[in-house]
Amino acid sequence: MKEYIKQYINNLANPLLYYVHKDQYSVFKNFCLFKNNGNVYNRVIPIKEAGKVLEYRIDLNKKLRKYTIIYTILLYLIFIHCFYCFVGLLFCEALWIILFFAGRMYCSDKYKQKLIQIFGEYSIADFNPPVSEEKNQQYKKNYIFRLSFLAILISIFISFSFILQGLIKFNANKDKPNYNTAEVLSGIYTKIYPEIPVIYEIRAQEDYISGDFAGAEKNYIKAMNMYDKKFREKDYTRFANLLYILKKSSGSQNAIDVFNEISTKKQTTTAQQEKLLWIKSMFSISSGLSDFVITDYDDLLTSLNSNKDKKNEFYILCDKAYMLYLMRNYKEALNIYNTLIPYAKENEKIFGSDIARLQAERGFTKKHLKDSTGANTDFLDSKIDLYEIKKYEPKISEPKFIVQKF
Repeated sequence: MKEYIKQYINNLANPLLYYVHKDQYSVFKNFCLFKNNGNVYNRVIPIKEAGKVLEYRIDLNKKLRKYTIIYTILLYLIFIHCFYCFVGLLFCEALWIILFFAGRMYCSDKYKQKLIQIFGEYSIADFNPPVSEEKNQQYKKNYIFRLSFLAILISIFISFSFILQGLIKFNANKDKPNYNTAEVLSGIYTKIYPEIPVIYEIRAQEDYISGDFAGAEKNYIKAMNMYDKKFREKDYTRFANLLYILKKSSGSQNAIDVFNEISTKKQTTTAQQEKLLWIKSMFSISSGLSDFVITDYDDLLTSLNSNKDKKNEFYILCDKAYMLYLMRNYKEALNIYNTLIPYAKENEKIFGSDIARLQAERGFTKKHLKDSTGANTDFLDSKIDLYEIKKYEPKISEPKFIVQKF
């Protein structure tokens, strides 16, 4: 295998197209890639006679090179604008290979016809010109130089994409964002590189600020769908903004439906699902669409292995009680608090920091149930400064658009 690879590299690196062997036969290098083949004539063809054919061969090489560059660029553009996915990549790679070998087969056939037309029929043999090892090494160095130059060009092309991304974000992240410049740079970027979601996030933010909520919805949904399945910290803000933009554009119920559709595509932990449910539930309650809030919490609880996941179960129940309070279902909220607080005290090493908050929330719950004595007892037991206790009352967080840094 090693020898085969070495021979293949030698074949590619060797720029010679013709030689006359000492045994008085002439050999023209053909277009075969995987074998070091030549077209052999059992007579000496002077270099002057061979010159016209070799010029024709050189001209074919130039045309083949241009053809390869053109279809490579076209396939790249088709891929990034029409088939930007794994299946599309396989399709474009397969098509590139087909076009590559079709071009070489066409040139090979034309060259073959030219040789036969001028010199007649030939036989096939190895193309092994009498070249010194020193010369072979020089050919290899030249070939490696060309490959290195190509690698440098590709590196510059890739690096330019990161420079453009940086400039787009820089203009969008200014204290006074320059969206016009960011848009011009985004237009340049999307013409020569695959689309990236941050461009559509920036456009959505610009649309929202200018009052084009339909445009903001379109761009934000596109951005969200372009991100992969991995859940990131910034996704909390993205999902909150998604709800708010869609509420402005097409209504709260549609916002919740789209939120559910996109969030289910993400690979999330239970803790992440809990935070996303908090965002959606707060939005639902503030928008007067609280019918399925408790059902969602019950479904999340059902998905747990309650024997092993007590910690997540505890915090999901905390959130559920909080939402019941906001929905003014104080009796059910109180029942949950009455379960959570003793459990937290029994496991103070884990939940000790939550006890004061839960007691304060239960105190406000009892207050709404006209149990002033019980409420005051909870407030005192929480050991929270009574001047600060009001801060612990469950409150609806009104949704708003969060202007973020990209």
